[in-house]
Amino acid sequence: MSLNKKLQIMLAANEGPALQDMSLQDARTALEQSFLLRGYPIEHPATIEHRDISGASGNFSLDIYRPQGSTEKLPVLVYFHGGGFVLGGATACDRQSRALSYLLDVAVVFVNYRLAPEHVFPAAVDDAKETINWLLENAESLNLNLQKLITCGESAGGNLAVHAALAANQLAQQDLAAHKVTGTSILYPVTDLRPFYQPGPEYPSLSRYGSGYNLDIAELKWFWQHYLAEDKQAWHPDNSLLLHPQLALLSNTQIFVAECDPLRDMGIAFASKLQELDVAVSLDCLPGMLHSFMFHGSVCPAALRNFYKVVEQIDQQFHSKD
Repeated sequence: MSLNKKLQIMLAANEGPALQDMSLQDARTALEQSFLLRGYPIEHPATIEHRDISGASGNFSLDIYRPQGSTEKLPVLVYFHGGGFVLGGATACDRQSRALSYLLDVAVVFVNYRLAPEHVFPAAVDDAKETINWLLENAESLNLNLQKLITCGESAGGNLAVHAALAANQLAQQDLAAHKVTGTSILYPVTDLRPFYQPGPEYPSLSRYGSGYNLDIAELKWFWQHYLAEDKQAWHPDNSLLLHPQLALLSNTQIFVAECDPLRDMGIAFASKLQELDVAVSLDCLPGMLHSFMFHGSVCPAALRNFYKVVEQIDQQFHSKD
């Protein structure tokens, strides 16, 4: 199947320089404006509580979204945004966070993890793990139900959602008071940085969709140049998750990839790796979609339908233990 026609029109209308040719601040503003213009089209009512976190390696923050008027002890979706560990944030993802909270009837814990280049690897990974520790310490006072906890992330945030899940499951092995995650849902995830350096494994989708399909290889390399202090960190198992020695600790993992995405085959390879380790995993390759399709709902009805498909599958995961 070819790229969805509405998305073809969206790409043809793109104007201005590529993100990697902008200043850092201009790139951050451009991504935020793009997400707000093209993203989820409805602003659902929500109550939002901001919390500043003092982590062991630095400070970051959380925004906790709840359906407006809710007083229940809610299940928790810990959400990590995309943006190559360099761009993105709560403002760009606000309508989406509201939607996830409203449609799933859960508390969405949006993680404002530290961004590169101000905070290089492993700052974001540390913040993902620290989020789990903080939730375990504060869930009762926040009226959160950690017996139903899903970590979720898009693109670079997919990498961080895996780290958060591993942290929770490791703690659950050591402490009976802790809870394993109910599951993990990752969308068009970053699971392997090695192909952007030499030598690295080859993925056909990188060459097929690496230019002119919303996320270019040049842009990806620009992200990693900001995120990694040195090239050899691309082989670190925290960055190339296919090398991670503790993946067998994951549980109930959903992976969504887009057909016309250079990162597609990395996500598929990650699903295959989890299958080899006997981790319960599902894989959906969504036809005609681009990277970041969750933020194309205002310009592409098929992308919006896929947004709801993802929500429905996450909802099934939340209720899998009922």
